[in-house]
Amino acid sequence: MVHTPITHRITFALVLSTGTVYAANAAPQSLPTSQQQAKATAPKAATKAAPRPVTPKPVAAQASTHATTGKLEEITVRSNKRAQQANATPASIVALSGKTLQTTGVRDALTLARDVPGLMAETTSGSANPRYRLRGIGTNDFSANMTTAVGVSEDDVFLDSGASQGVPIYDLDHVEVFRGPQGTLQGKNTTAGMVSYYTKKPTNTLDGYVRGTAGNYGLWGEEGALGGPIIKDRLMARFAIVNRDYDGQYYNGTHKNPTGGYQYYDMRGQILAEPVDNFSILVKMHLGRNKTIVPIDHVGLLRGGTDAQGYAQTSTRNIQNNGRTDATTRRSGLSVNAKYDFENGWSLANIFALEWNHFNVFSDDDASPAPVDYQENIGGVARVLSNEVRVVSPQNKKIRYVGGVYYMRNLTQSYSQQPLYSPINSVFGTGGNASDFNINTQDAAVFSALSFDLTPRLTLDIGGRFTSETRSANGEAWAYNTDPSNPYNTSNRALTYINTNTNTFIDPNTGQAMTGPPLSKTFNKDSEDASLKYRIAPGIIAYLRYARGFRTGNYNTYVATTSDFSLYNPEELTDYEGGVKARLWGGKAQLNLSGFHYDYSNMQVTILQNTGTHTTNAAQAVSNGFEFEGQVRPMQNLFGSFGVTYQDAHYTNFKNASAPTPFNGGNPVDLSGQPLERAPRVTANFLLSYKIPVSFGDFTVQTDWRYTSRYRFQAWSDAHATTPAAFLASPQIQALVRNAFSQKQVITGNVRVAWHSVDEKTEVAFWLHNITNQMTYTNAFGEFFNRNISRYPGDLRAFGFEVMRSL
Repeated sequence: MVHTPITHRITFALVLSTGTVYAANAAPQSLPTSQQQAKATAPKAATKAAPRPVTPKPVAAQASTHATTGKLEEITVRSNKRAQQANATPASIVALSGKTLQTTGVRDALTLARDVPGLMAETTSGSANPRYRLRGIGTNDFSANMTTAVGVSEDDVFLDSGASQGVPIYDLDHVEVFRGPQGTLQGKNTTAGMVSYYTKKPTNTLDGYVRGTAGNYGLWGEEGALGGPIIKDRLMARFAIVNRDYDGQYYNGTHKNPTGGYQYYDMRGQILAEPVDNFSILVKMHLGRNKTIVPIDHVGLLRGGTDAQGYAQTSTRNIQNNGRTDATTRRSGLSVNAKYDFENGWSLANIFALEWNHFNVFSDDDASPAPVDYQENIGGVARVLSNEVRVVSPQNKKIRYVGGVYYMRNLTQSYSQQPLYSPINSVFGTGGNASDFNINTQDAAVFSALSFDLTPRLTLDIGGRFTSETRSANGEAWAYNTDPSNPYNTSNRALTYINTNTNTFIDPNTGQAMTGPPLSKTFNKDSEDASLKYRIAPGIIAYLRYARGFRTGNYNTYVATTSDFSLYNPEELTDYEGGVKARLWGGKAQLNLSGFHYDYSNMQVTILQNTGTHTTNAAQAVSNGFEFEGQVRPMQNLFGSFGVTYQDAHYTNFKNASAPTPFNGGNPVDLSGQPLERAPRVTANFLLSYKIPVSFGDFTVQTDWRYTSRYRFQAWSDAHATTPAAFLASPQIQALVRNAFSQKQVITGNVRVAWHSVDEKTEVAFWLHNITNQMTYTNAFGEFFNRNISRYPGDLRAFGFEVMRSL
């Protein structure tokens, strides 16, 4: 397919290319008012004689400082477009430093969920293309054109393409997870919340590190960073790189090699220029590749655990995938961030970014060595240009303002190939199906947020955003005659049943003409929020928050028949929540409690059929729950943290939900009252760390654990089928289907023992993950025509070593 060039937009965007470099100074907790707190973080008015500001310590440096003083680490969050301490922000937030993520073994976007209560991450393509859920809200779409409900950004660049959200975690300052709609300042597709990564920036201090990792199952990795001044006070740079190889914990008996492994690399370079006082430009480039060999587990639905071809898997570790199961993602980008601070305390900032990604996934759908090999290939390419202009008022005034405009253009190609399924032949294995669609998205928005100190203790925050987004689609879908020697060669067409250029829409079963969806649609939507924050005492706040956000409408592009290619409308979520945050015991303890009620309308639900997916606006849903989290450092060398989340997320009205045809004989199922998919009632996290000083340094012993209650992978899998196919009719098989499409309750734990040198520049660590060797799954889908269910197993027990040396 031919892509519309985007170069004609670049000239306009470059004119606006001035960006933001945020200060990360922490405000003292003891100050009673927000104006006093802001004085610690607000830039001083510039004068000709004013000295240059000192570059603030990164979060990792703050962490070591707090460890020596016995107080808890204080992380400054920036997802609300201004620097503010997490424990003073009126929202439910988890903020973790890069050092914390390193010690708990978080290496990518998929494993981040282990450290954040209530955050779920699932995938059908390993760490290459994860999909997040918060408070039970997310997506089940895995096409290149998917829109996520949890927004993801890196260094304030919103990653609109889902395939670009598999961010490798290395040389990271910190990560912020905001729960609840973030549509005012972050924009569309943030109904569930926001995950924001902030990398370490260049400073005036020469610093860096190298880290080597080795473990069982062929784990080997290298990581390093180097940064410092090129021209003191005026030009600084930082470069970081990571490379990691892993054979995997499973064995493919057909191909006779390990599976479940990966190889990825990622690199980024940043240059920070401060040519004059109060003006800075940060240029960042990144480039990376991730290739994962995805193991697929087999569950047969016929007697003896066999499928329609007579195969039964006998071991969870020894699988028999005879097709390709590799998933590859490539991502690169350029951003130009700059900021100018005026003498009166106002600042003007802009973030310009170009992001590109390509992902490609092969799947052995029947998960067996059978001669009839049900394979598929899906993927796509996304090219995203974005530009945000932002103005921020002084933060030490009674009334504070953040506002700006945003523009984004996303050109996404989404393709799929199914060599052994043909929509014109009901016999599997005699023909193939392919599709190739281009989706052009143009998004323009204006946003404003105001903070008012109504009294010395009471602050009102209000904000709004108006978004106008146009989506256009073009492409085609066709049935083809499969070449056994090259099943992914789609050139021998049997029937083109969709061609938007010629307005061709044909029912492949009957040959009759059909009416297709509109090929262009503009959505005009608003988002808003309001919160009241009351400072009960120094370090203790209570808040109430209202927020409404939306996830944009979109096209189904993973099609298996003409009706699958359709346009669905935006969904809306309204959030009512409140909470209390308390910093106690002289800064040695922090407790956060929040409760929420979600109202969902026009909910987008993606149902995976036998082949293809279908997303509709058929559902209404609610989610009620709470989060209770805390940290404590009772003594200088002992630290503990915990988090518990509860949510009751369920459909309130979903009477005509679709399901794979054999599940209910092609009839719809009633999901009213059923829980949302991938929405466990309870998740809980616990971490304990103890430092033991010795004459030659110290040893740190750390363990972290996570509990997750049962949850299901597909919307319909726990529903009662009134007219199931004969092979699914028995109570035993129905129970098997429910269990195979769910993850049972599970407790997983890790342990890490590390030695640090006296100067704290050398670390040698041993770690053990999944101590109890729990079997977990990240997803499942039903190949009911082959009488089997395919599942994606997670990581089992593993151990390894790390050696790090810093400058």
